[in-house]
Amino acid sequence: MESLIARLPGVVRCFIAVNDWGAIEEIHVLATLERAPKQIVRDVESALLAQWGVRVDRRVISVAQIADLPQVRPMGRLTIAEFRLDLDTVRGLASSRVVLQPSDDESVQYVGEWSGRYVPSQHLRALASAAVEAVNQVPTVREALVLSDLKTVQLSGKSVVVVAVSFLNPRRREEVLIGAVAERGDGQGAAVRAVLDAVNRRLGVDGTRAAGSRPLWPGAPRPGLDSPS
Repeated sequence: MESLIARLPGVVRCFIAVNDWGAIEEIHVLATLERAPKQIVRDVESALLAQWGVRVDRRVISVAQIADLPQVRPMGRLTIAEFRLDLDTVRGLASSRVVLQPSDDESVQYVGEWSGRYVPSQHLRALASAAVEAVNQVPTVREALVLSDLKTVQLSGKSVVVVAVSFLNPRRREEVLIGAVAERGDGQGAAVRAVLDAVNRRLGVDGTRAAGSRPLWPGAPRPGLDSPS
């Protein structure tokens, strides 16, 4: 819904507050001065009704307008620029490093690193942990992500890496995002791609996050992440 509203004329950003049952409590819209607030409110009502058949009371829609707002250019999807895993088998230690970058700006990089005790069964987790830390470097990330679980399963004869990534929502309740990708010859790279898959199911592409999804970090500017290639 936020993705749709953010594409309306004059709208720069949008945040929808919902209750524990998912019902809309408030819709906050940041807009330019090019259109009257009443027009924007009508557009929001019409868009939600036309797209999903959802009727909202206009009293829950608030519009804040700002003059001379600079145009925010959407950030491209995050892609993997580099990843590596270094092992010290003598001392049982490992360190991993993951570098992510927007697909439309290779000059920007987000680096995540992890180090700790190592056992052979945890090599994927080491890289996934570094990938999560790299995502946490994105400026729009307001609530830190945590890698809560990782497993490898067999589906239709393919080895699939599944990760669970957790964060605290604005109500300070834990939410879990799930990502899954099949291993495809890049070894431990599947762990990094699975993390991006988990995050990008909630983040977006329209200037912030995946179309039709609720933002992971409300109130942040709307550059976003797309599904990994």
